[in-house]
Amino acid sequence: MTDRVKAPSGRDIWRAVREELRLNLYELPYSTLAPTVYHVYLHSDDFRAVEGIVPRVVSELQQALTADVERINRRLTARRRRVLGRLLQQDDLAPVEVPVGGWDIRIAPDQDGELRHGQLGIISSLTLPAAAAYGGTPTTRIVRSVVGAGRRTSTTIDVAQGTDARSAQPPESSDRGPRARLTYEDDQGRHEFVMQKDALVVGRGGSSAWVDVQVVTTAKASREHFRLRRDASGRFFIQDVSLWGTSVNGEPLPPAVKSAEGVVQPGAERELPSPARIGVADALIIQFEATA
Repeated sequence: MTDRVKAPSGRDIWRAVREELRLNLYELPYSTLAPTVYHVYLHSDDFRAVEGIVPRVVSELQQALTADVERINRRLTARRRRVLGRLLQQDDLAPVEVPVGGWDIRIAPDQDGELRHGQLGIISSLTLPAAAAYGGTPTTRIVRSVVGAGRRTSTTIDVAQGTDARSAQPPESSDRGPRARLTYEDDQGRHEFVMQKDALVVGRGGSSAWVDVQVVTTAKASREHFRLRRDASGRFFIQDVSLWGTSVNGEPLPPAVKSAEGVVQPGAERELPSPARIGVADALIIQFEATA
């Protein structure tokens, strides 16, 4: 008879997030960047055990990450770089930056059955600067990790800003101002998201699916529900990639189609007016308004 697998505790979640930060630092000559976004997923039963205190857990994780970075930097200031470098597998680490906008941490249930009891799924993201010598665009480094039973498995992808993980097309526009504003209310309250790049994905996300805008709601919102794109002329386009449908101002978009092999073929793009009400199946409404 095997022992029952325990749900991850708050400290288990903290250790996993801290390790995600330390394993994915990005060194520059005078500073070190850390992932600023951490989407944490738990088995649905494990999530129910902590659901009532998720805001408290998130708050303490944010405080603990800042304290950990400050502790790293104090050690560096005290000229203990060689010792810390060995701990972090770095030879000579520059000070780690605390993100100006704070740490974006979310904890949600795995509604797609990808995690076992006791496992944690973490998707972290870090925006990497463009290489000035090559005149490139910034990229986002996305790391997907599954932690449990003393093991961690991770995969990493680098996605150019202005694209999503499924597109190789570069952004059409080079200006970096806000493009649009999305406001919505889900199971965790009211949210406002400012679109800062030319393409994004909206959905529930998951332990194997990255989204730019994560909604916490029923499974009728797909992990990747719709895609939003702004072209060089400033027009916006929307595309359904869900199994439950997307609407604009009450009118359904051309639906995505799932093949016999289980591959979802996105629906045709449609131009998105501003302002507009985007219906995510019958789970929630997102208010869209262009700002540029």
